[in-house]
Amino acid sequence: MLDNINQPIVAGLLGVGFAGIVGATALPFNDRIEYRIGNRIESQPAWLVPAKAEFRSIERGYGGIKILLALLATGGMVTAMLIARKEGKLEPMRQRIQGYQQKAYEYDHAAKSAYQMSTTATRYKKLAEADEVEFEGQLKRAYMESLGIDPQEQQALLMGTTTLNSVANPSDKVESATAAVIEPTIQPNSNLEIARRTAAKVLNSLAGINTSIFLAGPTRTGKTRTLHKWLRDTKTRFPQAEIYVIAQKYEDFPGVPKHQIAIFDPLFPEESMKFLDEVYEKLLVRKSQPATEETYRNRPIKLILEDWFATHQCLVQKRNAQLWEDKASKLGSLATVGGQYNVGYFICTQTFNLASSGVADSNIRLNLALIAQGLVRTTSNDEEQGSYGVIEQLLNNQRVIASKEARDTLTAELKRLIPVSMAEQTPIILSTIGNPVLGLMPKIEVKTSSVNEVSDAQISTSDNSSGKDNTLPQPDTGNLLNPYGKGVEGSEGSEGSDTSEALEQSLNGFLAEVIAENLPPVFADDFPLNNHERRVQLAKLIIAKNLGKMKTILLLWGVKDGGRNNQRYIDARTMLERLMGGDENAN
Repeated sequence: MLDNINQPIVAGLLGVGFAGIVGATALPFNDRIEYRIGNRIESQPAWLVPAKAEFRSIERGYGGIKILLALLATGGMVTAMLIARKEGKLEPMRQRIQGYQQKAYEYDHAAKSAYQMSTTATRYKKLAEADEVEFEGQLKRAYMESLGIDPQEQQALLMGTTTLNSVANPSDKVESATAAVIEPTIQPNSNLEIARRTAAKVLNSLAGINTSIFLAGPTRTGKTRTLHKWLRDTKTRFPQAEIYVIAQKYEDFPGVPKHQIAIFDPLFPEESMKFLDEVYEKLLVRKSQPATEETYRNRPIKLILEDWFATHQCLVQKRNAQLWEDKASKLGSLATVGGQYNVGYFICTQTFNLASSGVADSNIRLNLALIAQGLVRTTSNDEEQGSYGVIEQLLNNQRVIASKEARDTLTAELKRLIPVSMAEQTPIILSTIGNPVLGLMPKIEVKTSSVNEVSDAQISTSDNSSGKDNTLPQPDTGNLLNPYGKGVEGSEGSEGSDTSEALEQSLNGFLAEVIAENLPPVFADDFPLNNHERRVQLAKLIIAKNLGKMKTILLLWGVKDGGRNNQRYIDARTMLERLMGGDENAN
């Protein structure tokens, strides 16, 4: 079908015109007749011959036809010109109409495409939701398997608050009211005593390491108490430490200002992770400056990620994929590079999932201090909660503990400690700091404190019976045991409520660390035990080891014989002799 009916008409007229011109030109124009009038012979067109003429001969031509064709050609040309003129006026309007039709076609095509895309998006959304449900199911199964529980029987086995939702339960602690620690009877040189001292050594060493810490354990196995112990020790040993917190629920973190504590909101995950960005930026600043590890030794920057399982589970959802990629990269930098600049994190989580720490490399144990805790608690209703599954998971992972012999030894040790742990309701701790070790956790009190308060960094703590707070070391030039720095006179009776057994455990834990030279000198400013009387008792235990005067003076005051510190060494030797003679506060 033609778009315009005038097109064939104009074509026909032009064809007729050209045909008429050609015909009129080609036909002969000689229709003439010869006639005689009187004696004269004339020759004229036949249609002009007079009636009285006498015909002699006639030669026919096509004059009339030629004229007719010429008229037809002229008329056709004129008509074609008139039609063309009219079409010239209508063509712009026709073009606009055609443009509108094209746009309408495009809009119709776009509408159909949008409908198809919407239909496809709806279908994919349903598939994605189904996939997410399946993914959450896999997470739940993996979590239950990590606890050593058959996923098919999880509803029958999970009692109390030990469910996937319990990560938001503020009772993720070993409460003294419901799970009192039974003070054991320690036999000299027994395996249990070694296990307790091992745990004490691990806890005391946490504050002094530069690497990031990954603490995993089921709900209500004492993770929060370990975290608070580390926090108290860090704030005591390093008053200039910067601590930030991202938690699932609000709780008190002694020594951390409230404006440095963020509660994770699943609706605003980017805003909730602002402290991770801030700590990462501080790492970049330290990296850009010339420094050594000693430069920032006393100025750690740490980020606490409390209840990290629930937070990580939200971040890895598909809608937060891009956000998690950014945060995982920053966590990886803190874990691998941050240790050189004393910047890191303390992850406290319910499951052993190293990928959530931001470093997925198989050698992750070289960059992180991996710790696992386990405990099966017995409630007042004789119900058992908790598990040792996370510890077992680490022991069975050759990427965490490479030596099969070490794994077998620790597995056998775990079997020996589990009955004691269940009987005394004491958590078991596994540490990969240095050589992997297992230990029985001591009693750790969780106390609240203000921002400026510094708690005593001892293993077993109790309430202050005198009502006086321990304070940071102040100048004390009159104290003969520490004449070269700051000393602390403990508040009178401030720690008198500790039992002798707990005190012995505390001092024995410090004794091993001091002899191994993992802690500063006993009478140094930054020694974590800030009670003067306890420092004196610890000093006596060191003296009883008969390590020699030079070694003992080095451990107590940190000075050596000779050189420019010779006078200090002479004074320290005098004080050592007085201390050995029983003079605890000689002036």
